Amino acid sequence: MPKIGMRIIKSAIAVFLCFAIYLIRGDGIPFYSAIAAVLCMQPDVSNSRKVAFNRTVGTFIGGFFGMLSMLIEKQFIPPEIPILKYLLVSALIIPLIYVTVALKKPTSSYITCVVFMSVTVSHGLDANPYLFALNRIADTLIGIFVSLGVNAFHIPKRKNSGLLFVSDLFGTLINSGGTVSSYSRVKLTHLIQKGAMITVASRRSAASIVPLLQGIPFELPIITLNGAALYDLKSKTYLYCKTIPRSAAAEILGVFKTHGLNCFTHTIINDILHIYYGTFTNPAEEKLYHENKYHPLKNYICSSVPEEREAVFFRAVDTLDMVRRLSREILQLNCGDSISTEFYPYSAYPGYYFLEIYSAEASKSHAVFELQRRLGADRVAAFGDDKSDISMIADADYGYAVANADEAMTEIAPNIIGNRDTDSVVKTMEKLFHSKKLI
Repeated sequence: MPKIGMRIIKSAIAVFLCFAIYLIRGDGIPFYSAIAAVLCMQPDVSNSRKVAFNRTVGTFIGGFFGMLSMLIEKQFIPPEIPILKYLLVSALIIPLIYVTVALKKPTSSYITCVVFMSVTVSHGLDANPYLFALNRIADTLIGIFVSLGVNAFHIPKRKNSGLLFVSDLFGTLINSGGTVSSYSRVKLTHLIQKGAMITVASRRSAASIVPLLQGIPFELPIITLNGAALYDLKSKTYLYCKTIPRSAAAEILGVFKTHGLNCFTHTIINDILHIYYGTFTNPAEEKLYHENKYHPLKNYICSSVPEEREAVFFRAVDTLDMVRRLSREILQLNCGDSISTEFYPYSAYPGYYFLEIYSAEASKSHAVFELQRRLGADRVAAFGDDKSDISMIADADYGYAVANADEAMTEIAPNIIGNRDTDSVVKTMEKLFHSKKLI
């Protein structure tokens, strides 16, 4: 059974306050206030503000058309022919909805019609049309602003504002369906609005990460490319980047040339990822290219890397045997101490593996430390699921592995939480953010 959440409880409180205001006010119809209060209650305050504004616009439009309808009715429609009144009300629905669409407030159409109907259908013929319409507008506005006030109210809690939260994405924050759940989105939004420092870390590029975070108001830079770069979501720029020395890059490319293999060389030019490549040597490479070639934040170039460009990382796609062989040979080069390699399955093409080569200074742990330094954070809480997260978890003040993590991760992680499908990451963040023990 689902739990009774705060939105449900806040809705009940808002309805009660609408009735209380009615008793104090001694006028109006509390039904309209209560309905507006329930309609405006949203999971977070920012959405409530948007809905409240739309409802307010709709209330005034509906009230205005309601007064217009009542005036026409009193002047021209005989009381003994009610069908004419209903015909007028029905006809006015057309311009009513059209106005909300013309004002680019289509979500206001519902409340606009509700207010209009409450004014035109429920009134008495002897009522002052102006006073009656204004009362209905007031009833609705009371409900809107009571709902907004209740949703914005929070009991003061302790906050660990100096704690930096960093979560891996795939396999950790992102569920098995490939998305951040609705629950996690709402909770992350609440925490960020309360001042929590939250960011994500991934081996993927900003081009792949940004669409997954749409709707969550992340303000901190995100850690991309396995820690090789920090990307600012606001300015859409790379703030920090650990590149591979040109001499090392030449040695690495020499290994691929010796084997007659292609390699995707990733560089950053004007905050856009430029990827240089040669002739494809297997179908997995071709699939990878066609999956990404039209991405607006990636630019694939069939050419050798210009000498003045510094590589952020290299990526190859091949069989496991070849990937292992390439990794061994590259680490035995003169530049072997200045680079790191990692390989993992290409899930979209079974039997093939990615080999990625970074600067030895590029890691999620180093990027977290850099971000911590820039933000002046006191401590770090990190969450992960695979070997690329091990150093980040080990170096964090509070390290957590999700239950679905690799065995290598669970062996070193100080704490194990629920799996990626139980929203355990954001639940743990919320507990730590308000924990008295950390202060």
